[in-house]
Amino acid sequence: MGKGKRGAQMVDITQDKIRIRTMVPGDAAALLKWMTDARVLEFYEGRDKRYTEELIREDFFEENNDSVMKVIVEYDGVPIGYGQIYPMGGEDYGHYGYDNRNETVYCLDQFIGEPDCWNKGIGTEYIKLVLKFLGEEKQADAVVMDPHQENVRALKCYQKAGFRIIKCLPEHELHEGKMRDCYLMEYRYQEERI
Repeated sequence: MGKGKRGAQMVDITQDKIRIRTMVPGDAAALLKWMTDARVLEFYEGRDKRYTEELIREDFFEENNDSVMKVIVEYDGVPIGYGQIYPMGGEDYGHYGYDNRNETVYCLDQFIGEPDCWNKGIGTEYIKLVLKFLGEEKQADAVVMDPHQENVRALKCYQKAGFRIIKCLPEHELHEGKMRDCYLMEYRYQEERI
């Protein structure tokens, strides 16, 4: 894996029909399609957020944080989703209840933007590939996510990939004008290796 022009790690992982690669400016059209689909926004960003080409550029391409790996998920050569992979920041350790700052903990955010690809196991395989990458390339001790409690489809996907619900995060995220309850989910490498 190489470094991008601003220092962020480049990602290109392929297994069977799934490819995870670093996002490029040419992905803006797919992102706009996904980020204007109410089915996708129901649990990612919110249906009340109105994305435009300019907002896609600002939110996905202009944010300058070299520690965040922004990736596109492809299935059979077609972009179908988006993900963010990043190390847990200092304040998040306390916020999520992690006392050992000597641990290497990564966070994930993602969505499959093509509803025709839902419920086919693609998301689970994507998560497993990311877990393998983080374990082998980053020597991660744990990986965490904080999905909405109502997002049953995502919860099942993450559990199939080996995540466990650690605790409830009441009123954790402002989403569509209301504070939503989330779960802290964790994959711990010492317990289970892919």
